[in-house]
Order: sequence, then C-alpha cells, then structure tokens
Amino acid sequence: MTAEKPPRQTLKPLDDALAELLGFAQPLTGTEQVATFEADGRVLAQELASNLQVPPQDNSSMDGYAVRCADLASGWVALPVSQRIPAGSTGAELAQKSVARIFTGAPIPLGADAVVMQEDCDVQADGMVRIKAAPKPGQWIRRAGEDVTQGAVVLAKGERLTPAALGLAASIGLSRVRVVRRPKVALFSTGDELVMPGEVAPEDMKPGAIYNSNRFFLKALLTRLGCEVSDLGIVPDNRAATIEALRGAAQSHDLILTSGGVSVGEEDHIKPAVQSLGHLDLWQIAIKPGKPFAYGWVGVDAPVTAGMAATEAAISALEGASGAHFIGLPGNPVSSFV
Repeated sequence: MTAEKPPRQTLKPLDDALAELLGFAQPLTGTEQVATFEADGRVLAQELASNLQVPPQDNSSMDGYAVRCADLASGWVALPVSQRIPAGSTGAELAQKSVARIFTGAPIPLGADAVVMQEDCDVQADGMVRIKAAPKPGQWIRRAGEDVTQGAVVLAKGERLTPAALGLAASIGLSRVRVVRRPKVALFSTGDELVMPGEVAPEDMKPGAIYNSNRFFLKALLTRLGCEVSDLGIVPDNRAATIEALRGAAQSHDLILTSGGVSVGEEDHIKPAVQSLGHLDLWQIAIKPGKPFAYGWVGVDAPVTAGMAATEAAISALEGASGAHFIGLPGNPVSSFV
C-alpha cells in the first residue's frame, strides 16, 4: 500500500500578503525638530499654519511704473517720475499726475492702483514717461495674502516634505519643523559564501563564494525611503549567531531586514531563529522569483526555545512587548529585489 503524500502547502497570493503586511504596520510615535533646510523627504508630525499673509503687502508683479488710473483715463499721457521703488524698499504716497518707477516685488505705494509694465511705456528724452494705453485698476498687482492668508493651514500632518513644500514652509518664516522620527532598520545578510566587494579580488575568490550585492541595493532602497539604516554586515550560517544577531538588533530598531536563510535547507536558520525569539506571521508567497519571503516579530526578552514553532500562548505573551518587526528576503539577488 502506497503511503499518502502530505498535502502541498498553499502559498499566499501576493496581494493578500501585501494586505496582511500593511495590516501589521504601526505608525511611528516619536518626533523631532529639524532645520527646514535639512527636512527634505521627512514626514510632518503636525500641520503647519501660517502666522502671516504671503505676500505681506500689495506688490508689483512686473518691472514698470506704478500709476493712478484716474490720471490716465484719456490714454497716451506723459507724466513725470516722482520716485523710484526697488524691491525691499517702501515708497512714499504717489503724487497725483505722476508715476513711480517700480520693480518686481516692490510694495505698491499708497495712492497707486495699477502697474504698467515697462514694455508699454515710452521714456522721453526729458524724463517724462508716456503711457501707451489706459491701464485697468489692479493691473499687474499681486494682492496681500494672495498666495497664503494668515491662519491658513499650508501643509497637513503626515505630509512628506518635498522641495516645493520646504519652500512654502520657509515662505511663512519657519526655520525648523517638527517631523516624525525616521524608522530605524537593522540590515544584515546570512551566508558563509558571501564576501564583500573590495575585500577579495575576483581571482582570489574561493570556490562557491559570491559577492554580497543584496547589502548594497537594500541599503540604498531603505535610505531612499527615509529610513535610518544600521548595516550589521554578514552573519555566519549557524543558528546561534543568527539568534544573537536578531536579539541584538531587536533592542534598538523598528524593523529587522535580512537576506538569505529563509528557504528550507539545513543551512537556512532564519525561520527557527525568529520563532525562538518571537513568531512568524507570513512564510512563503505565491510569487516567482521571490517565493521565500518571511514576516514576523522578534522580541527583545524572549527566551530561546528548542521548539520550531511558537505556541499561541507564547505569541500572546509577545504582543505589546518590546522588539522589532522582521522581514526576511531570499538570498538570491533577483528574488530579493523582486
């Protein structure tokens, strides 16, 4: 009589696995203040409201001449220049039957109600300025508060700061912003076959040795995502060393990310090591390459047990305990990247 084969394990579909991972995610609670100049890519911990209006006063949006529209009702009028107002200066009240030379960003003088751009003016030899066409009230004037009104929320809590957002924060006078602290991620690879580029020349590589490429692209991806990465190097292929590396990393990190050792071979120690310190919630997914994927939790004070699987009581005891989320990626570079 032929013995029955054990039932084949049903692999979790990728979309289901992703949904579970997102369900396990927890928001970071720590915050810090950083210089606005250094806050690119950070996530705001609180909304930003403006204590001022931008621009702070009516100003010219063109180089030209500030005028009183009533003085130019008939059009094609030549008027004297009574003052010059560069950006950063405040002019006097505009005298009737005169114009003020004004530059982009300069405050509109009291009495003026329009700006005529210099291309629409002729400066005569005697210094008089002839306006070619009668302007409309408000022409080429940026009104106070046109960009930002006082009290307006300009950036929302949870928003990732882009270069444009940093410029906006600076425009309302903020030299520092409160942001969510960076996620702390411990990264290490497992495998006695791994060597680092630069440490061993290609011609001196031992049979079976390979360069540790995963370490480079994973660190780059994590850094690009805004994580604070601790590169813990290469861990030897034995269970005790793997357990010790996991336990140490769990003490001061939010996430432990490993590559290698998540398959089912005799030298793949990640699964039993994680289960001895915590629990695994995901193990292998229906994707190729990339099937050997693991997610779980590593506790700081969990005792090392000989059992290969955590009991429900042990898992329950670990919930809420200090430790770190765990993600195990396959060692094959293509599988790991996928």
